[in-house]
Amino acid sequence: MSDLKTINVPGQIRRYVLKHADEMGTRGELDLLDACRVGAKELESMEMNSLNTIALHLTNDAVGEALEIARGWLHDDNGNNVMAGKSMLKFELEYEPEDPREKRHAIKMPKSLTGFFTGQYAYEPKRHKGESETIREDMARMSWTSTGASGRVRAETLGWLLGEMARYQENPHPATARAAKKFITNFTEPYEQTQRLINGFLGADEEEDQAPDFTEAIHGLGEVEAQTKRLVVIACGGKKSDAPGRIRAEERYTGNYFRACLMAAEVMDGPTMVISAKHGLIPLHEEIENYDVKMGDKGSVRLGTVRQQVEELGLQDAKVTVLGGERYVKAARQIWPDAEAPLKGGIGQQLKQLAGIYNGEALDDDERQDQEAEEARPERIYQTKLQEIGYLPHRNQPKPRVIWFGGKAAGKANTEPGQWEKAEVIYTGEGKYAINRLGTSDELITCTGRSLIHWGPLENPDPEQKPEFVKQFENWDKPAPALAEVEVEPAGKSRLYEVPENWIELAEEGNTEAARRYWARRCEEFRLTGK
Repeated sequence: MSDLKTINVPGQIRRYVLKHADEMGTRGELDLLDACRVGAKELESMEMNSLNTIALHLTNDAVGEALEIARGWLHDDNGNNVMAGKSMLKFELEYEPEDPREKRHAIKMPKSLTGFFTGQYAYEPKRHKGESETIREDMARMSWTSTGASGRVRAETLGWLLGEMARYQENPHPATARAAKKFITNFTEPYEQTQRLINGFLGADEEEDQAPDFTEAIHGLGEVEAQTKRLVVIACGGKKSDAPGRIRAEERYTGNYFRACLMAAEVMDGPTMVISAKHGLIPLHEEIENYDVKMGDKGSVRLGTVRQQVEELGLQDAKVTVLGGERYVKAARQIWPDAEAPLKGGIGQQLKQLAGIYNGEALDDDERQDQEAEEARPERIYQTKLQEIGYLPHRNQPKPRVIWFGGKAAGKANTEPGQWEKAEVIYTGEGKYAINRLGTSDELITCTGRSLIHWGPLENPDPEQKPEFVKQFENWDKPAPALAEVEVEPAGKSRLYEVPENWIELAEEGNTEAARRYWARRCEEFRLTGK
């Protein structure tokens, strides 16, 4: 038996198969029937309705039969059947047909291209009456919206589209020309691979029946390939689909800001990837589960992980453009120092700038509250004892220390930070501290130096809070001032120092030339002066 695929088959299709069990005769139909019977027993044992979602383990042939049922339901009078058919057709790319002419390719087109195929936001079949039934059927089944189009097409349709794009790449409008070139770059190789399979399946002479070489239609492609790889990186979105299980990243993020970044990326040179706070650098087609983690949160991806992903993909020297907020730009530039970041200002301004790139209307800001909440929190968060913060006030230095405060961090109920607030750490005497809301006398917590808290540094701390050694060595790239000669401890003598649990990660993220020079001077000062 071939490898099984685990797929959520809609309840409508499972019921249909069980109801028509006597009509099932092919290998694929019988495999699908067996899987539906197993699913029905599982649901019955759990006392659940037969229409409930349940994953079935299907052979490749069974997937093909389920897809055939789904395609037949797309224009059914029963609305539930239509919905079930569309839901099942999401798995078209999982099916490997014996006839490669039936193999589907997932494609997308930005708004700058869809106008050549649509009327008022809808595909018009009459525009392509002279094309084959396969092309007209695939194009009609695509999703056509005011912001672009997406769908799954067969090789014949993909080849026809590549031919159309070869004409549009010379369009005088820059956005259209860029989008056409990018479409050709992305889909020429998959098309040619499938076409070779079709030629072999039909027994065609390789020399006589080759796929059209659309690669040559890209102006200067040879020069582009010889240059540094280009990559467009877009930030993940805070607004996500709550669909269960794993779905494609481009479908998981549903906010307008992400959609606008994606539309802009589609008309820019180079492939597109997402930098996710949870998963790091991922392609748009990678399937991910829903999550609620922001960049810098506990459980978010570490810079070292992203750097490893980049190395595995061979993108260390890529020419990168980042579409996203400041936090994501900072993260990207720690890997690609020369990364371009064309978006400036607040989210509303950036949406207008993105619209200028993809040449369309600016989308509404549907994540303003999420964005404001994202900004009202520290870039880095820690869970440590209060005494590990450093520069705490004391009897001889009573000036309060200003931090981000996220609540207690002791006990099972406080494993994650609560609402972030700017706060002052005030020394109250006898080794005790009060943490008050910044600028008020509102007390958030009283504690000792050993109390565990969630905290983060302020981006622009009061310069007066900096200890003398920080002020002295503020200019990292300048020669360190001479230190007074003091008695030096015997060589080879070692000491043990307590460090945070995430020391390795912090050291890795601070592994830059400037940081190394700074810490070398810090360590030398400590060795010589003991301070």
